[in-house]
Amino acid sequence: MTRLALWHRASTHQTICLLVTGLLATLGLACSSGDSFDAEIRRTSHGIAHIEADTLAELGFGEGYAQAQDHMCTLSDVVIRSIGERAKYFGPGPDNAHIHNDVTMKGLRILEDATRELEAMDETSRGWTEGFVAGVNQYLEDTGADQVPGWCQGESWVRPITAAELVAYQRSVTTILGRFDGMIATAAPPSSAADEARAADFVPSWDEVERRQDTDQASNGWGIGRDRSSTGGGMLVANPHYPWLGSNRFWEKHLRLRDGSPDGELDVYGVGLIGIPGVAIGFNRAVAWTHTVSAGKRYTAYLLTLNPENPTQYRYGDEWRDLEMRTVNLDVAAEADATTASQEHTIWMSHYGPIVNFPGMGWTAENALAIRDANFENEESRMQWLAMDRAQSMDEFQQAHADWGGLPWVNTISTSADGRAWYIDSSSTPNLSDEAMAAFLESTEQNPVVGSFWDRGIVLLDGSDPRFEWQAADGARDPGVVSYAQMPKTERTDYVFNANDSYWLNNSSALLTGYSPLMGGEGTVRTLRTRRNDVTLSDTSAAGASGEDGKFDLDELSAAILSNVSFAADLLQDQLVERCSRQPVFQLGATRDTRVDLTQACDVLAAWDGHYDLDSRGAVLFREWISQYTIPDTLDAGDLFAVGYDPANPVETPNTLVRGSLAMERLAKAVQLLESQGIALDAPLGEVQYAQRGSKRIPMHGGDGTLEGIENFVRNHRNSTTLEPQVDPPSLEDSRFLTADGYPVNSGTSFIMALQYQDDGTPEAQAFMTYGQSGDPTDEHFWDQTELFSKKQWRPILFEESAIAADTQSTTTVERTESP
Repeated sequence: MTRLALWHRASTHQTICLLVTGLLATLGLACSSGDSFDAEIRRTSHGIAHIEADTLAELGFGEGYAQAQDHMCTLSDVVIRSIGERAKYFGPGPDNAHIHNDVTMKGLRILEDATRELEAMDETSRGWTEGFVAGVNQYLEDTGADQVPGWCQGESWVRPITAAELVAYQRSVTTILGRFDGMIATAAPPSSAADEARAADFVPSWDEVERRQDTDQASNGWGIGRDRSSTGGGMLVANPHYPWLGSNRFWEKHLRLRDGSPDGELDVYGVGLIGIPGVAIGFNRAVAWTHTVSAGKRYTAYLLTLNPENPTQYRYGDEWRDLEMRTVNLDVAAEADATTASQEHTIWMSHYGPIVNFPGMGWTAENALAIRDANFENEESRMQWLAMDRAQSMDEFQQAHADWGGLPWVNTISTSADGRAWYIDSSSTPNLSDEAMAAFLESTEQNPVVGSFWDRGIVLLDGSDPRFEWQAADGARDPGVVSYAQMPKTERTDYVFNANDSYWLNNSSALLTGYSPLMGGEGTVRTLRTRRNDVTLSDTSAAGASGEDGKFDLDELSAAILSNVSFAADLLQDQLVERCSRQPVFQLGATRDTRVDLTQACDVLAAWDGHYDLDSRGAVLFREWISQYTIPDTLDAGDLFAVGYDPANPVETPNTLVRGSLAMERLAKAVQLLESQGIALDAPLGEVQYAQRGSKRIPMHGGDGTLEGIENFVRNHRNSTTLEPQVDPPSLEDSRFLTADGYPVNSGTSFIMALQYQDDGTPEAQAFMTYGQSGDPTDEHFWDQTELFSKKQWRPILFEESAIAADTQSTTTVERTESP
């Protein structure tokens, strides 16, 4: 079909829609945007997709098609997971993990709620979603499941998806409840049979709770205002620390509606998670923004008091309420053959949310535990990001936050062409009354169980007391969550930042106070990475400032975020060397052969530049020393620091290496470990730390943000979001990070962008997608940007039409010409 015929067919359909809208409304139906889509995809260097179309639905079509080209395996897997069909294709899973996932997704009715949400969407949002799904399915039709590149090629679960299934995936990303699937799926009323079955199926531990709350989502975000910018225009560093495997990868895109689009103007560049249309982190001609995961609370736990005569009833005020039993049926593949068998499972719901089987807090005759999630009803996030994408000023960008309140669990750090820098903790947060908050804080001191939960970052409330219900706030997205007016925020002309600590310190010269403790702590200790962020941005005499005016240009800002300076080394290296020089031999044991000569270690540490660059000699030795300490050791006086934390001086404290022999003992152990592995004490970091991208082993710079205090946070982390194969070299028993193959990197700095608005207001930016644009290990775009990142060779972002046209590697017009 020709492009003209496509246009005529779509236009005719839209005209008919306009004529019958009133009739359809009386029937409770909506007119779709039609079944013809047309978009242009241009790929520039490194496979970056620039997508252009006439309508938002067609833009979604182009994005869905292009994203499926790069990540069809991941798109298919996340849909199967979100609708509760993992066990259908993959069996029970290790320790029944697939069954737990499916029971939870089906029991929480994720797909049913997604179907309702889709039906209730306005035409713009629904058309955008349906267009994206049509693009994914068109790619699959054009390619064939047996020809899809990557780890899913030929698999039966690679199939067309529906719009409701895509929305189900988006809901599963937003809610925290899926992270507790094993604890939801195994919660059952007390009985000998149930207790035995639960114990055999799943025994939760606090390590498991903490692992499931660790979403591998850290970040640095810098917003620079006119006072610190060489051009007077705003500057931004986006540095999310996300996985290099699984569904929490970003995909880079440039989205543009053509002039005269009935859907208005849109010209935005950036990234979003796979499977979610639109730009979540990026820029347009007026504003640029990034996100970091908030330190606030997304859910509260409720301790339910049960009826002594009926453990499926709980007290609420002066009444007993029934728990709701939800029964789900799963198809579970047999492990030995391709057959499936039906299984029946249950989850239990209170009016707060699902009952969970927490460690030490299982369902007994007296109590059960429920959790309520602030994002379970969040259906506004996609429209908020669209409003942010369209914003033509900082005022409009801020208004998008006020209008929608849909960001799930992130801070926003932003800047504008006119040199304004703005920070807000824009995450969805429970809204307790002042009375309830005071009562809760008092209970953390008086009730050891509540206190122990709070120490682990969990808010445990009395579920029998209506006082602890979340409160409605004027202007809030939904009843029970905080409103825009209650969110911590500040606008400045020097800088704002966040590195996953709370809102309190986003600029050390202007601390934010007076907000709910559920938004994060005030006066609380900051991580080494946060402290390093503030030092970088506040020190106008630093080497990164241009000239003597204390202002950054684009290259200086880019160099600053990849400086790989260790804040732990800034605080401790000289003292460690001085201590080592006074005790060059350390006796680790009672025999002579346990004497460790530290002479070379002292020399290596003395010569080390304090950086974690590829050629840094001493970084490996320092890592094996510092990593024998714990994260709490870095937060106050104790085994590591002699001077404790002072809230009046949060950037410079704690500090000073503690007296005693422990530091030398751990240095001796570090020496022994490296020598046992045949690793030279002065080995360059790039010989030991690497990223495995397909068949390529690529040297990696960067380090750990929590113990080493490095902004460029890279690490090894297990993929828990998809079934994509992952090879993990065996860990070494005596090391936190070292494996038999060195230090593998598959998580951390992901999409990293530095941007500056120029004198004329045009954006200039450079970036890396550290793991590449493609998910296919045989594609060069799976590793090409990893090689650039390894060399710190920033690539320019192509935003202006002339630059895109000059670098276009391929142009594809994608169409859907027939009804499905």
